[in-house]
Amino acid sequence: MTVSTSSSGYDITAYATTDKQFKFKKIEYHADALTDYQVYIKIKACGVCHTDMDFAGIPDTVLGHEAVGEIVETGSKITSIKKGDLVGFAYMKESCLDCLLCHSGDDIMCRKRKMFPEGLNNGYAHGAVCDGRFVYKIPEGIEAKHAGPLMCAGSTVFSAIYNANVNPTHRIAIVGIGGLGHLGLQFARAWGCHVTAISHSRDKEEEALKFGAHEYLCSKDFTPEFVEKTEKFDFILSTVAVDHDYSTFLNLLVPNGEFKLVGIPPNDIKFGPVLPFLLDQKKFTGAILGGRKINTLLLKFAARHNIRPQIEEFPLSAQGIEDAIHHLHAGKARYRGVLIAPDDEEVEKVEAVEEAQR
Repeated sequence: MTVSTSSSGYDITAYATTDKQFKFKKIEYHADALTDYQVYIKIKACGVCHTDMDFAGIPDTVLGHEAVGEIVETGSKITSIKKGDLVGFAYMKESCLDCLLCHSGDDIMCRKRKMFPEGLNNGYAHGAVCDGRFVYKIPEGIEAKHAGPLMCAGSTVFSAIYNANVNPTHRIAIVGIGGLGHLGLQFARAWGCHVTAISHSRDKEEEALKFGAHEYLCSKDFTPEFVEKTEKFDFILSTVAVDHDYSTFLNLLVPNGEFKLVGIPPNDIKFGPVLPFLLDQKKFTGAILGGRKINTLLLKFAARHNIRPQIEEFPLSAQGIEDAIHHLHAGKARYRGVLIAPDDEEVEKVEAVEEAQR
């Protein structure tokens, strides 16, 4: 349980990685008293992201970057949020706030940005001290457990669509129906576009249509003849961490169309013939999640259109984190695991039981 006093700082209970893969341990660390622009957050929920697994091999690291909680205290210069507000924090923790990128609303590209998982103040914990200028007030109607995955998965797909200047007359394809893709379908449908879901099998067709797809394509059917006769797309967003036949997807674009990659493939990207790519002025781009502007807009958009992740709940404890990580690693997540913080008395009971079992 996190014990705190504003004058001396905060003793925070968190869960850190160990030297064993996907094994976590309970730790406590001290965070100093707040500076003028900092806030202290009591965490209520934290999403479990595939990126967390990428850092799970680094011992003594607190993971989690889809955290949502209640403001307990604010620094003297924080005026946009107050005690009791429900807020979230994301992958980017700080930026310089003084370069051209920061001034233009593209602070996620700041060369002096501070990103997850730097420091211990991350989401697999019962509290965190954050720069109050980089936390986001959650709109009314969105619960903490649903807001968490919006901080990364939601931000990633929203940023990709927003920055591609997609308009409602476009035909959009979302490749991959997972943690990112199921949100991408919802955002694209709310954007007013014609939305196609693309997956490697028919297993998720019914769910994809419920998430907002107008139609569903299986990539195993993508023969040259199929691609030639298929109506082409203005924008294709790939959300999966697999290697593609990129030439096939580029052939599914209209002239001036764009293929955007947010899933991280395991190998180098290789193209086929270059001339068709050049003659039709097609674009192949990448994207990461959004900064302050994007995250603020995505939360408003999600609230307006009732966009929510489909989640599976796990307790915010060492065992709960391990269960959620293994579930994700096994490819069983449908579609976003979320760690739920118990109240203080429950924390002590759960940790006592888990300690006896470990």
